[in-house]
Amino acid sequence: MKNLAPELLHEIYTLACTDGGFTGCSLSLVSQSIKATSRSARFHSVALSGTSKQMAAFLSCFNKERATPGYEPTVKHLFFSAAEGGDALDDWHCELNSRGSRMRDVDPIETARRARVEAQSTQYRQDVAAFFRLVSRDLQTLSFVHSNGWHAFINLPDIVCPDGFPALREFYLYGKNPFFDAAGSPIRFPHLTHLRLPFYIYCRDGVFGDWADRAPNVTHLCVSDVTKVYAKLEDIAIWDGPFKKLGSLYLIPRSPPSSGGCSANPYIAYGEFKRDFDNFLAASVRPIKVLPHRDDDDSPEKSAAAEWLDRVGGGVGCWSAIEPRPADWVPAERKKVSHKD
Repeated sequence: MKNLAPELLHEIYTLACTDGGFTGCSLSLVSQSIKATSRSARFHSVALSGTSKQMAAFLSCFNKERATPGYEPTVKHLFFSAAEGGDALDDWHCELNSRGSRMRDVDPIETARRARVEAQSTQYRQDVAAFFRLVSRDLQTLSFVHSNGWHAFINLPDIVCPDGFPALREFYLYGKNPFFDAAGSPIRFPHLTHLRLPFYIYCRDGVFGDWADRAPNVTHLCVSDVTKVYAKLEDIAIWDGPFKKLGSLYLIPRSPPSSGGCSANPYIAYGEFKRDFDNFLAASVRPIKVLPHRDDDDSPEKSAAAEWLDRVGGGVGCWSAIEPRPADWVPAERKKVSHKD
């Protein structure tokens, strides 16, 4: 390898570093020579999750590498899952979004513990914001996990990225979009072509028209956790919808209720949703691919990471081919069901 040109070594290392950082870490431990020659590719793909302590350690390492003369590491592909603890996982569950009982407030041990948790979370938010300011301009794919089903991991503040995301092509969002520009406006994504969004009723970023304005070149759109067929969803299913360049639309309906419940109401509600959803598909003039729902027990972080790794490694991810409509296909009559937006 000593006789290979640095440009060729860079290409070899880049092809190897598509697993979220494991190979990059391994290369840095082989030898001083390999560590030096692989510097330009070791951060090609990075997966960050776990605790605030791990985030702080990675940011420190990343800044040290950036300080190396003649070398600036670039992250092209990033998987990020918001932390669930400071020193250990689950440290922060039910802590950061609740005030605690009166008894806890007067308990000095509990008060000290909650103060430690708050200090850790504050530092973590600062580290996350600092990291994204460093990498946003070079990112090509980003998977951002900010919630576990209906539960938010941590209340991240707005993340200001002055450089924006000029190179981002694929954005997989699980939860709220926290990114804003220097003027305080939601970030624009000029070169984004593949976008995955959660269809959360409570989430303002579920307004697809706003996303179409911010990402005008989207050709592939996947909407997950569909709970009802709202007008906003029907708008993006027509040919002249808000996403003017949209060619492929993917929908992931919500999971059916788990078995063993004592009430029939969830089953009745899901049956009504399923009938309405099936009618919506049959009446849609645009071909739509329905992807299988995830079971409620599955970890969103785990499934999101697997999908991201597949895509970075050259797979199709959630973007499998959509079969065109048959030549003699006629859309069904849309039976409208009224919903409150």
